[in-house]
Amino acid sequence: MAGIDYQKAPVQIREQFSMTASMVERALRESRQTKGVTGCVIISTCNRTEYWISGEEESFDCLDVAALLAREKGLEVSEYAGFFTVREGREAVHYLMELSCGLRSQIFGDDQIITQVKRAVDMAREQEALDAVLEILFRTAITGAKKVKSKVLLTNVDRSVAAAMRSLLEQEGISVSGKRCMVIGNGEIGRLAASELVKAGGLVSMTLRQYKAKEAVIPAGCRVIDYQERYEALRKMELVVSATVSPHYTLTKEQAGDFLEEGEKILIDLAIPRDIEPDLGRMPGVRLFDMDSFDTLKSEGDRRQIAVADGILKKYELEYEQWYAFREYISVVKEISEFAGEDVAARLKKELKQHVPERENREALEKAIGRAAAKVVAKLCYGLRENLEPETWRPCLEGLLSSARELE
Repeated sequence: MAGIDYQKAPVQIREQFSMTASMVERALRESRQTKGVTGCVIISTCNRTEYWISGEEESFDCLDVAALLAREKGLEVSEYAGFFTVREGREAVHYLMELSCGLRSQIFGDDQIITQVKRAVDMAREQEALDAVLEILFRTAITGAKKVKSKVLLTNVDRSVAAAMRSLLEQEGISVSGKRCMVIGNGEIGRLAASELVKAGGLVSMTLRQYKAKEAVIPAGCRVIDYQERYEALRKMELVVSATVSPHYTLTKEQAGDFLEEGEKILIDLAIPRDIEPDLGRMPGVRLFDMDSFDTLKSEGDRRQIAVADGILKKYELEYEQWYAFREYISVVKEISEFAGEDVAARLKKELKQHVPERENREALEKAIGRAAAKVVAKLCYGLRENLEPETWRPCLEGLLSSARELE
């Protein structure tokens, strides 16, 4: 994998590599045409944009995954080399396991990351860009993440971006109670932010585009403002949160300036690319927070939690490594089991003929017996993977295949 995330890249760099859903879909389709690539998954969130690639070994080593990502955005990878992180093999597997349960998130234990990883896999599958190597890897990582969430990062603790926003305001000494608040954006994060502000005692309004009015879900306790009237509403607001997927600013310095009266205005930008023009934060009386402002929050995680989580994840890493090592033998298991099924059915032919005179019924029974025998043998072969080391199960399977071929 190659990616840019909050640990190396500030928000102004991350937003250059941010990808909309349509961009991701196009990039996934293009990955199918890239020599050496057999599978691709793209994760694009507020904190990171990452390309996950699997491929043919003979041409994979020379593949520059970071260059693929930069090319998709029309950027030169050499200009951003210091911001990229590249991982492969076991290091990449371990990283994905931790990423999927929020151990690598800006907000420790982030509740939304599992859903974001699932969406990335679903999109890759829809674009026919997912191969077995990445399918099994991501499925295993998501399963491991659910286990960590239930055992270590308890689900009754709210670790969403919206909850972190409220913690940030408390840390900065900003009380929400009684404040007139406006949330721009009716997506998932916008709704969560609005709910948090309502819980904190804010007088909350949420913008809504007219053409989306019928399908919109408005959190309890919020009133609605037409999106086109957001600047006029800004005059009365004390706290504004913007969380859209728009590629353009929802608030600009030029248009907002006339509506910023005396008195402090708190602006919170929860979007990547950013929704609020950064120059607004330099205006008198304006305090602007963006996604990088969460770095000031003390991590809720500690070394003990990470150690316990990694202990759980190690099992899933091993499970994936065993599958990966075994995958080239799947065709061998299939061949062994098919030979066994055919042999068992052939050995029972005489008895079946005596007890089942109807030819049609007898042939159907022969096929059923063959399939059942093949499944049993396949299950026994796969059991070798679980109970023996690779250096032991490999010669066992090869020996079984030789024996099965002698049955012909």
